[in-house]
This record gives sequence, structure tokens and C-alpha cells, in this order.
Amino acid sequence: MMTTAFQLSDVPGNFPLCLNGQCPLAEQCLHHIVRTMVPADQLILHVFNPEAVRGSEDCPFFRERKLDRYAVGFTGMQSEMKPRQYAVFSWHLQAHWGRNPYYERRSGKRWLSPAEQKVVRTALRSAGVTEDLEFDRYEFRINWTD
Repeated sequence: MMTTAFQLSDVPGNFPLCLNGQCPLAEQCLHHIVRTMVPADQLILHVFNPEAVRGSEDCPFFRERKLDRYAVGFTGMQSEMKPRQYAVFSWHLQAHWGRNPYYERRSGKRWLSPAEQKVVRTALRSAGVTEDLEFDRYEFRINWTD
């Protein structure tokens, strides 16, 4: 069974916290859950303005505590493409992320969020690839940023 358990050390730096414990979404929202984990001796917090967070069912800051499927690397895609397609594909992604971040994602050193996977799929279509190519592997993780 997959779990959404995490440690405070898993939380990205400057992840905004929500102080509204009365919100109907508080028990499922990462912004509030993380706030409850912060030790009392941590004096400075990165929080949402309490005046902006009203605690409603349609909170624009709500981030569900759930696992998303992250892709890890896409080196295997190259062998499925023609050289010209791969050149266009890699050019699109390097233009989007930059050279080093492209290679970090390609090799699997940096995982691809669901939104970043869409960027790769768009680059594939731009290069003329019509097949649904798979990433090297997948892992389930909490999505802190998308």
C-alpha cells in the first residue's frame, strides 16, 4: 500500500504554511499539515497571509496530501526516435529548462513532476513522434510544487 507519510525534512524550503486550523480542508491540506509538524522552537515561518486565507471549500492555496506519479529519466526515448526527431525534441526541452537541468531530468537525477511530464510529451509531439513513449521508470511521491 502506498503511503503519504512524510518527515518534516522532506518538505521543500520555503513551503508556505497555513495557520487556519478552522478551514474545512485543513486535515487534507499539506500547507496546514506541515504547519502542525513545525517544532515550537522554530521562530521564523513562511506563512500565507491569514487575511488572504479565508478557509473555504474552494481555497486557491489548497494542496492535497496525495501521491502523484513522478517520472525518473527519459534516456530510453532516444532509441525510439529518428536522429532528427531527437535533435528537435532535445532542443525544445533545453530551450524550456536550460542545458544542465535538461540533462539532469534526462538522466533521472531530477525527477519529473506530472506538469514536467506534459512538457516532455509536448516536445515529443513537436518533434513528430506520434507513439506514446514511456519514461525510464516511475515513482510515487508527494507533489509539493505543481
